[in-house]
Amino acid sequence: MSQHNPELQAPHQPNPEEAIRPDAPDFIETPEVATVSDETERLPLWLFFLCGFALFMAGSSFTGFNTFGLGLYDQGPGGPALGPGGSGPDVVVTDPVALGKKIYAGNCANCHHADGEGQPGTYPPMGGSEYVLGSKERLAALLLHGISGPITVRGGSYGSAVMPGWAISFTDDQMADLMTYLRKSWGNTANEAKADEVSAARAKFASKADAYCEADLQKIAPNGPDPSDTKK
Repeated sequence: MSQHNPELQAPHQPNPEEAIRPDAPDFIETPEVATVSDETERLPLWLFFLCGFALFMAGSSFTGFNTFGLGLYDQGPGGPALGPGGSGPDVVVTDPVALGKKIYAGNCANCHHADGEGQPGTYPPMGGSEYVLGSKERLAALLLHGISGPITVRGGSYGSAVMPGWAISFTDDQMADLMTYLRKSWGNTANEAKADEVSAARAKFASKADAYCEADLQKIAPNGPDPSDTKK
């Protein structure tokens, strides 16, 4: 009892030994906890393959990868060039006429036009031209070093505009392709030019420092078919 308040009872002090007994009022049973296993759970095999496939699909720059032929992915540097339909590599062009046509379109068509008719009084035509159908050596010399002054083609006179030479612009193969295109287009049916013929003309006329005039070209060869055309 308290000295100040006789009715106040002192709190019961639990016996430590009684507190741990199951029938004690303050006893709290600790739930059992499962033992944590040291073994890690393996990923399902299907999840492993799914992640790998997702990573592969994300790498759209894998060279040569073309999903189901649809060409949906960037081929990346070094990948095969796709054709217009995106279905495969472009076919390498080896036809000299086709190669010569590209050279003509990029370097000659501005003056002589795509139809090869040139411009009356200024730029001579290519179809039926004595200089296209004649000596290949003369044609090579003209293309390598250019021409200045009037020139007569198909009975017509064409102006004094200077045509530049292409000696440093084209290789022997490219020059031969251009000559072949000229000699086989717009109704022309002469034989094709060869790179070794251009190489021989390049060496023979290497000392030429300026453009040819018509008189100089006539000294190389007169009008008429190339000798190789008579051997068909």
